[in-house]
Amino acid sequence: MRQGRALLVVFDGLGFSRTRSAKVADEAYAALSGSLREHLHAAVSEQTPGDQPAPGSRELSELGKLALYPVHAEALATETPVETARSLLDRLAAIRARLSPEDRAAIGAHIQQAALAQHYVPWAAESPALDNARNANLSFPTHASGKWAGFEDLRPEVMGNSDTGHQQIGNLWVAPQTALEISEAIASGAFFENRALVDTVTQALASGHLNFCFLLSGVGGSDGRVHSCWNHLEAFLELVFARVGLSPNQVRMEAILDGRDSPGDSAITRHGDIGDYLGRLQALLGRYGAEESLAWVVGRGIAMDRDYREANCKAGYLLLTQALGDKVNGFGGVREAVAAAHATGITDHDMPPMVVVHGNGGDGRADGDAPARTIRAGDAFVNLNFRADRQRATTASLIGHREFLQNESSTRGRPWAMEWLEDGLDIRYCGLADYHPDLAASGMEAAFATLPQPGNFLGLFSELFPDDTYSLIGESTKSAHVGYFIRGRREDPPDERSERRTIVPSAGEESGIRSDTDFFKTPAMKAPEIVDLISARLRDGRDRLIVCNFSNCDMLGHLLPARFSEAVAAYEALDQAVGGLLLEASECGYDVILTSDHGNVEEDGPAHSANEILTTIIPASQEIAPGRLGAYQARLFDIPWTLGTLLGVEERLSELATRINPLPIASEMTGNTLIRICAAQDGTGPVATAGDLHPLGTEPNVAPGK
Repeated sequence: MRQGRALLVVFDGLGFSRTRSAKVADEAYAALSGSLREHLHAAVSEQTPGDQPAPGSRELSELGKLALYPVHAEALATETPVETARSLLDRLAAIRARLSPEDRAAIGAHIQQAALAQHYVPWAAESPALDNARNANLSFPTHASGKWAGFEDLRPEVMGNSDTGHQQIGNLWVAPQTALEISEAIASGAFFENRALVDTVTQALASGHLNFCFLLSGVGGSDGRVHSCWNHLEAFLELVFARVGLSPNQVRMEAILDGRDSPGDSAITRHGDIGDYLGRLQALLGRYGAEESLAWVVGRGIAMDRDYREANCKAGYLLLTQALGDKVNGFGGVREAVAAAHATGITDHDMPPMVVVHGNGGDGRADGDAPARTIRAGDAFVNLNFRADRQRATTASLIGHREFLQNESSTRGRPWAMEWLEDGLDIRYCGLADYHPDLAASGMEAAFATLPQPGNFLGLFSELFPDDTYSLIGESTKSAHVGYFIRGRREDPPDERSERRTIVPSAGEESGIRSDTDFFKTPAMKAPEIVDLISARLRDGRDRLIVCNFSNCDMLGHLLPARFSEAVAAYEALDQAVGGLLLEASECGYDVILTSDHGNVEEDGPAHSANEILTTIIPASQEIAPGRLGAYQARLFDIPWTLGTLLGVEERLSELATRINPLPIASEMTGNTLIRICAAQDGTGPVATAGDLHPLGTEPNVAPGK
């Protein structure tokens, strides 16, 4: 059995949009000169079997437009049958090969110009290394959202995100998500009997106030559900007011504005079926006569900072405990303040802290005598956001876990002073889900347990490779991605002897980075440092598997459309990083898988997308072909099986999977290897494009310059 080595590269937020790319191709095709179009049509005709398409025919123009695509696999419709896909990919590669270098360069320029005009980052960027690698090797369109990412099967689909994306990349079958479990509990009625929730809410009847926070988004599949779901808020308010019977004056809410997984002004502005979350909240609280329960408003950049920037956590903490923030009166005052901030360029994500009072100031003006609310000893607090990484700093501060905060901040090279943190704040704290084992050990309760995913590849690594190691490499702003999430919701490695993990501190205040919205100042982020680390691991050859994460396209994608040029620069930084890595991986005998966790940068807006991503398999030496697939289509949970094939443990992996989960899972939700290794004597060659396998190069099927 072959004993291979592999490098798994995960690009955060790098998807492709069939709708937007088709528009770019249409515009570029219309701009072709007469002679260039004739050359293209001649190349198309040569590669069209049977009768030649007539000049000006629809077949000629449609195939000609597809031949403009810088990455051929993006021209495939979803779930295309394998033989149909292979035929089209071969034809597109041959068409491009038939064109002269000058024609390819001219076509690339037209595509890039059209992409720049339409703000389509993937084609506006100069990305020869990625394009060549995608075209010269097996590249599969890959589902990364909705039910394929472990969410409810909604329409529109629930967008993918980094949390669930990395879980699926590491899991042998679809990894169901906490959000789905909570929604199912609401539907069954179990939510309203959840002991942790009921006891926490009930405590406020006698001993204090009930405080809670919620990120305002997640109404449907297209506006979040990454950290929060609106139906969870609706059910919680039913529990609080209708079932337990709290009075509205006992309840205080912190509304966290999104502007990252939803449009930047959506707190007060409606965008089709989404948005105007403050209006929705006012109506929802109004059902219970509880509009005055709104006590605090702040942007998620402060309330949900995951990179342990002390200034942000301090501001969020002091808002809740000392009412430090701009004082506004009621929902009207909040809307006015939010609108004024929008007018200065501040989005919901970075909204400054607001203390909401409900007095007689009128017209949004706060009555100076109206009381501001604060969290005090004996109160209860419920966090209605379920994703772990962005709740840890806030949770640790409210339960007074100084050691946790100091450890996390110190690992990022910026230890906290914490002079602002009270020692006597004694509250009952319940999270909707588990956020970290250390927090649970220090008094935090969890309504829904977040259990490790049993079918996780890294969780099984020491059984598959008892004498080998794997490496995890990324930067601190996404540290959980190459840790907690990729390990299948395990904070620590299952076997510490197997793992080598290195996290590069992300840029901080020394580079002008005070929140996630500042990363436009450093679009390359820490990609060069990550490349250096990967190169060192490739050269030392100790690891059977190296997993790395590049977060550029997600972090800059969240700043679109305002930071388009910087998002293009981020994409180009990835291309520069990948070019050298692919050559080095090949030289060191490492097969490579390029994939992403979800889409983002391909849409001209701040939110994640439900688009597909591409998964590319680049062998170091052996020949590969598509695996036993009905459609030329991948799911993220096919990746660990594909790693099993590359690493030579496919049979052993299947045995372990059967042992761990003997119950049947729907076949479409169970992973499969995307490839098979071609025996030297069987005459079966690779079939991705024109029949050549190159880890990198200047193959003729990619237009120079694009």
